[in-house]
Amino acid sequence: MASPASATSTSWRVALAAIVLAAAMIGAIALLRPGWIGLGPGEPSRSDRPVAAQAGTPVETVRAATERVADQVEALGTLAANEQVPIAAEVAGRIVAFHFREGQEVEAGARLVDLDPTIAQAELQQAEANLSLAQDVYDRSQTLVQRGAGTQVALEQATAQLAVARANAAAARTKLGQLTLSAPFSGVVGLRSTSVGTIIPAGQAITTLTGLDPIKVDFSIPELFLSSVSTGQSVDVRVDAVPDRRFTGKVYAIDPVVDPSGRTLRLRATIDNADRTLRPGLFARVALTTAVRDDAIVVPEAALVASGTGQESAIYIISEGRAAMKVVATGRRFDGKVEITEGLRAGEQVVVAGHVRLRDGARVTVTEAPSRLQPPAPASATSAAAQPIPAPARAVP
Repeated sequence: MASPASATSTSWRVALAAIVLAAAMIGAIALLRPGWIGLGPGEPSRSDRPVAAQAGTPVETVRAATERVADQVEALGTLAANEQVPIAAEVAGRIVAFHFREGQEVEAGARLVDLDPTIAQAELQQAEANLSLAQDVYDRSQTLVQRGAGTQVALEQATAQLAVARANAAAARTKLGQLTLSAPFSGVVGLRSTSVGTIIPAGQAITTLTGLDPIKVDFSIPELFLSSVSTGQSVDVRVDAVPDRRFTGKVYAIDPVVDPSGRTLRLRATIDNADRTLRPGLFARVALTTAVRDDAIVVPEAALVASGTGQESAIYIISEGRAAMKVVATGRRFDGKVEITEGLRAGEQVVVAGHVRLRDGARVTVTEAPSRLQPPAPASATSAAAQPIPAPARAVP
């Protein structure tokens, strides 16, 4: 039979176990029903905290801006001299003097080369002597006819001989003048291939004269751009020889014939070249501007997402603290930006980061995008619209 002390100890153990079990049950209920637990004066209950916790999906945004956007066709071209001519004599002769330095810039009419004039001067003297004699014969024949002592036939023969003598004298003067070679226009003299004392045949080039200002650029574009091009349109030109500079010019001529072999249209533009930086023969990358929009709406390319159907481009805009998906039409792309032609207004707040967890209508927490994502102040922007010749094609917007 158990003692009273043992019975009392057992009762306390049972009571303690009951208290622990009751505390555990109360704790479990408190976890399931957070609002049953008081949180102190002025502190919101846990049942109220989900509203504060729903701060929204964090996103970065920018404002849609307006910029000047140009449609351009890109092509490869070659620089050509405005004027270029070989300096060659029209008659054979021996070189007796050069009046230029190779690479020298000369004005129109400047004396360049002298050929030996000895023979030509003698021929001119003979022709002038024959002319003087023919003039005397003609004068005597005319006087005799006037006195009635001469015949009309003799006068006619003298007239013909005088005309021949005058022609021979003129030819001799011209031949003598051809022995002095002058610059037909202002330009730069090239390298010469002969020396003083060389006997050159008629037509052999001694050097070249090249006009460098302005300079021309020839390039070709696909025939599908025929209706988009016209004279006066501007071109941006870059050359590998001067990679840090961009040159501008204007189209002044369009070939009336489309090349049937490549289905391309040839154009020619002029570029100011006062400092003589550009040289004929240089390889050129040409961007022809076909249209300009001064107030195009532009956003960073990072703003584009797929629409709900996956077939169109869309963006998220922020309205009253929530995200709204809008289907948009895009235009030119350039420098990490894209033109929006439909579906967006300038100044609207556009999401550029945080799309992964974003849904249409979701509440958002807005953070301004870093400056590298912000569209710059309005400025001229260009877009590639075609690949370089020989097989150019408009780039996908």
